[in-house]
Amino acid sequence: MQNHAHDSFLDNPVTTLRGVGDALAEKLARLGILRVADLLFHLPLRYQDRTRIYPIADLKAGQEVLVEGEIDSTEVVIRGRRMMLCHISDGSGILTLRFFHFTTAQKQSLRQGAPIRCFGEVRQAGFKLEMAHPEYRLLSTTSPEPIENTLTPTYPTTEGLQQRSLRRLIEIALEHVDELPDLLPESVLRQHQFPPLGEVLQLLHKPEGGNPTPALPLSGEGARYFSSPDKGRLGGVSLRLIFEELLAHQLGVQQARHELQQVQAPAMQETNHYWQKLLRSLPFAPTAAQNRVIGEITHDLQQTIPMNRLVQGDVGSGKTLVAVAAALHAIANGFQVALMAPTELLAEQHYQNLTRWLEPLGVETVYISGNQTPRQRRRKVENLLLGIGHIAVGTHALFQRTVEFLQLGLIIIDEQHRFGVHQRMSLREKGKQGDNYPHQLVMTATPIPRTLAMTAYGDLDYSVIDELPPGRTPITTVALSNERRDDVIERISAACREGRQVYWVCTLIEESETLQCEAAEVTAELLRERLPHVAVGLVHGRLHGSEKESIMRQFKQCDIQLLVATTVIEVGVDVPNASLMVIENAERLGLSQLHQLRGRVGRGSTASSCVLLYQHPLGKTARKRLDAMRTTTDGFMIADIDLELRGPGEVLGTRQTGDVRLRIASLLRDQHLLPAVQVAAREIVANYPQRVELLTRRWLQQPDGDTATRFFQS
Repeated sequence: MQNHAHDSFLDNPVTTLRGVGDALAEKLARLGILRVADLLFHLPLRYQDRTRIYPIADLKAGQEVLVEGEIDSTEVVIRGRRMMLCHISDGSGILTLRFFHFTTAQKQSLRQGAPIRCFGEVRQAGFKLEMAHPEYRLLSTTSPEPIENTLTPTYPTTEGLQQRSLRRLIEIALEHVDELPDLLPESVLRQHQFPPLGEVLQLLHKPEGGNPTPALPLSGEGARYFSSPDKGRLGGVSLRLIFEELLAHQLGVQQARHELQQVQAPAMQETNHYWQKLLRSLPFAPTAAQNRVIGEITHDLQQTIPMNRLVQGDVGSGKTLVAVAAALHAIANGFQVALMAPTELLAEQHYQNLTRWLEPLGVETVYISGNQTPRQRRRKVENLLLGIGHIAVGTHALFQRTVEFLQLGLIIIDEQHRFGVHQRMSLREKGKQGDNYPHQLVMTATPIPRTLAMTAYGDLDYSVIDELPPGRTPITTVALSNERRDDVIERISAACREGRQVYWVCTLIEESETLQCEAAEVTAELLRERLPHVAVGLVHGRLHGSEKESIMRQFKQCDIQLLVATTVIEVGVDVPNASLMVIENAERLGLSQLHQLRGRVGRGSTASSCVLLYQHPLGKTARKRLDAMRTTTDGFMIADIDLELRGPGEVLGTRQTGDVRLRIASLLRDQHLLPAVQVAAREIVANYPQRVELLTRRWLQQPDGDTATRFFQS
């Protein structure tokens, strides 16, 4: 192993690179890129193939391609909103380029007869094909424009950070890749025949030109397995990094559990009289599974070691009620509770539910939002500091410095996989009173098989709510080809006429939030054109929190009948009147994300349906996923099928929401590596203890608190 040179160029902050000022450094920090070395581990999501030009006649919806043609005409039209349509042809067919954001100069430059080259995703618009906001370049009429001869990496990014900037900086870092220390012991490298780290990173950032698969899918958050005849070598490339990340994760989990057992928590021995009162007022009784899990939590809260428990329950299993029981136990013992949700949408919903249930008991719920004005927030924060507020509900806003508690005894975190371990630790430090730390309860609706949950969340104890409350209506799921889109639109029309509400979820291969939002905007416009009698709303990640809340409130109140959304609505949103869910490009999503989205319907007494729209041709794995969705609504069964489907050589599409937030590895797919990883972790702790911190720093680097970032957690 090379010595870890502290004066290595790779250890320098990114601001030492030419062109990286404070503004760019701040954007890079949101992605966890603080040092030059971090650029090397910021791996592509996938690759684009810009090495060949496709005839327009050969295009199919869903492809991302390079096309070249001549501009026939450019027009500005108003269909609900102002847009520019540019029609191009290449002698084989016609393609429309649609722009919602454009300038007069841009329109004038797209003049009739000008040759143009575009790259983007082909979409079906009625009977025609189009590209929304493609990248394009006007070509010279005198000299031919060369096309690229290598695949182009697409990296995870953040608002205001261009792909070309990331590519330029990563190129600079790659020039110094030989300075990177290899932290795996020689024995591990030999045993698994792993290639050198520098070679691995070179190949992932700059794939060799002859690779047959352009969509080398780096599955949402990092490099996966290559699909190539040369599986041995290329497969080893991905495997090498996957193994190292799982190892860092394992070391981080061991550290967290060890540290937690060294500290104290308040023992909450008093009887939970609030819970008994609440039970008498509820129109239903908890299920046996809910009662069992509440018993496990109560036992933990009575101990002097901090509870650190994960509660896993399928969509609709009643996790909120379990959380309320835990909260009331803490409050009955004189402590305050913080409930943290991943989105403003879900936090507000929790606040409304808790207020409805707990206000009659004299329990005060406080809502802390990042969107509140300082004046609005000041009084709520004062109530917490005075102990008048019993439960604080919010997003990451709960652990800002201005929010203080009088006596925080319990922290509840909803949708655990959305938060980094550093966020959990930060909130726990807030609640420290003398030598005592608060208890922690984390919840997820993503079923994970038990052995994997124990590895994924090794610092947590584990409970399962494995029973659904009676009275939930079954959801019928159908998979339809995109060619039957008109039938689906007719079905939406009928549902809205009957007073029902509908979700239409837009997904994209591209992990760029900007492009996802534009796709949703395009879809909303098209649906408004096709369904003029239906009130269509649009919600996506780039809307301001208050706008999102307003739209969701209108949807809940039935002022909006059809809600077009990106996957921001996948977790927790509860509109009982919504009985139809349409998921576009469903073949691109993993099973757990499809299951989460489907769980937004079937929450009332009406029979509900989920329509999975897919593009031909379907791959073998995508077909099995859609079949699994059609045949079962049991989340635990879906988790097991997921496990079967994700073999080591499998190529995945977009992010699997149920996975722990790892950049490269997938605990479900890569579980066969875990025994070897645990052996390697023991060897490093015993023989190379100085490498523990270096490995965890490399892989569990925490981005700053921006909610748009990915949080890597132990």
